[in-house]
Formats: sequence, C-alpha cells, structure tokens
Amino acid sequence: MTIRIRHCVECPKCGTRYLVGFSPYGNGSYLMPVARLFWDEYSLYCTCNEPAVPSRWFMNEMKTCEVSKEAHRRGYGSAEEIVAVSHESAATWVFDTGKYLDWKSKG
Repeated sequence: MTIRIRHCVECPKCGTRYLVGFSPYGNGSYLMPVARLFWDEYSLYCTCNEPAVPSRWFMNEMKTCEVSKEAHRRGYGSAEEIVAVSHESAATWVFDTGKYLDWKSKG
C-alpha cells in the first residue's frame, strides 16, 4: 500500500480538506496563489461559501496530511479521508544500534 503524504488546507466553514496542487477541484472549489509568482500565500474558494468568500492560507499554515486513495484521486476529501500528520510523528527517528548489535568482544 502506498502512503500519500501531501500538503492540504481546510475550509474553515465546512471542514473539507483540499490538496495543494490539485486545483480546480471537481466540486467547483479552487485554491490559487494570492499573487502571480508568489507561491507562499493562497486563497481557498470553497463551494460551501455563498457568495464566494476566500479563506487565506500561508505555506507555513498548511497541514501535512496522509491521504486516502480516493481523496487523492479527487484532490479533496473529509477529515477521515485526509488525516493531518502530527508533528510528533514527523520527528526524527532514533535508531538504537545497541538493541541489534553485540558490541562485546567474543573471546
């Protein structure tokens, strides 16, 4: 099974999560950079907002998420399909060689 890790933003009104780089989305929503050539600030226009009211996102605010196959195919999904990866699980792994190697000399 392939794990899909992507950056995503979440609509503050309906909670739908959108994958960065998949816009425009099949449900009519879209995510676009605020200014051309500046890729650190985005506006999300979700179809749940009538009239269209954008939510602003900076790159450092985007979530790192594990994405299901179906949500990846669509480019968006629910919180159950696109799960935020906690900072703790992204921490550097510690590998203790002492558990696996015998450092004592055999005589």
